Amino acid sequence: MLAIIGQIIRQLREENGITIEELSERAGIDADKLAKIENNQANPSLGILIRLSRAMGAKLGTLWGGKGEEERAAVVARKSEVENHPAFVGNEAERSGHLAFYALAQGKADRHMEPLIVDVLPGRTNSGATAKLRSEHSGEEFLYVLDGEVTLYYGDEIHQLEAGDSIYYNSVVPHFLANETAAPARVLAMLYTPY
Repeated sequence: MLAIIGQIIRQLREENGITIEELSERAGIDADKLAKIENNQANPSLGILIRLSRAMGAKLGTLWGGKGEEERAAVVARKSEVENHPAFVGNEAERSGHLAFYALAQGKADRHMEPLIVDVLPGRTNSGATAKLRSEHSGEEFLYVLDGEVTLYYGDEIHQLEAGDSIYYNSVVPHFLANETAAPARVLAMLYTPY
């Protein structure tokens, strides 16, 4: 799945008759960075994926293969299908290199939410450093901590969350998810991004 995100972005861009320069301007992303993403030399952060999908008038899930006709059938995501197949892994060393995202509803084309399992690797500290790394985008997010402990930097607030805790927030407020412990953490995330 990781290798096709760039191909899907390029395909959608070309189908819409948009040049790399036009898309980079619309999404507020450097054209060289966008070219690297399209050539699978870089994996975008979730924030960048959201900006790209909105700039092309596509739902977020389309970028990791969720496309097709409107489907009313239920979609089941089996643990064996999800566990070892992340939809994408951030490789922007500073911003999202500590996150791996597993899509739970890829087969549901008409969805309005993006359910994801997110592995948060340990080692993110220092609230001052995370301030410049925060992302913001339209929509809402809900996080439920499945395992471990995470810290959500949200505007001027800092929320320490452990297994069983949850938080619902507006994603237009700058935010950053960190794991400041020595152990990995896993979160169930529900994203809503207006189309």
